Amino acid sequence: MNAHAAAIRRYFDAASDQYARGRAQEHSFTAQKRIALEFLPARSARVLDIGCGPAVLADELLERADEYWGIDLSPQMIAHGAARMEGDPRASRCTLSVGDAEALAFPDASFDAIVALGLLEYLPSYERALREMRRVLRPGGVAVLAVPNRACAYRRSRWVADRMRRALKRLLGRAPRGTERFHWNPCIPEILDDELRRSGFERVAGRYCNFIFYPLHELHAGASLSLNRALSGFAGLSAAPLGRWLGAQYVVKALKA
Repeated sequence: MNAHAAAIRRYFDAASDQYARGRAQEHSFTAQKRIALEFLPARSARVLDIGCGPAVLADELLERADEYWGIDLSPQMIAHGAARMEGDPRASRCTLSVGDAEALAFPDASFDAIVALGLLEYLPSYERALREMRRVLRPGGVAVLAVPNRACAYRRSRWVADRMRRALKRLLGRAPRGTERFHWNPCIPEILDDELRRSGFERVAGRYCNFIFYPLHELHAGASLSLNRALSGFAGLSAAPLGRWLGAQYVVKALKA
């Protein structure tokens, strides 16, 4: 395991308790999940959840798939997922294991559908993971991915503010805090669409969600959440071009070409 992957594992091992307690209820996650479930087939034989965390998608995916397979780089996330499924009558149809998105331990054409919410941004590049997804999908299989939208107003505004803050600290002779533990790689939606095409996918649909604004999100989390929920009720906001500007997350559906 390289240093980057090891840092990712340490980070999510440490965060696993928090994810297990509240991830499934967070609006930022449920907004992505709602779109992802709309994009996924109503019925599948086998579904693979890459970066599954504590298996928070297992309930919904077991309702529409004969088999749910979840992998995560973090052993602690997998342990929480296994504990969550313990005693569930559907547990025999659920398989959880530690795994690497860039080297999937499955034969070719193993799955009808793949879902990966909040995965790609933790990889230095998307190419290897996308090619692995295509490899393990059956012909015509569906991949549904959710990534941070680097083109939205919130991330652009925060990027400028962060750079100004760091520059001011340097001028004052103070070392900037908050050094990244690892590379974080949000996307420009059109670039991800192009990478999907070059990896052998056909992009079918894309939607945006999580309408947050800087600095409201940092200064008043409750007001930001209320506004996000209210705006999420307007279907037109999830589509481009307005959604591209306002939505902090991009959810895309692609078929194995």
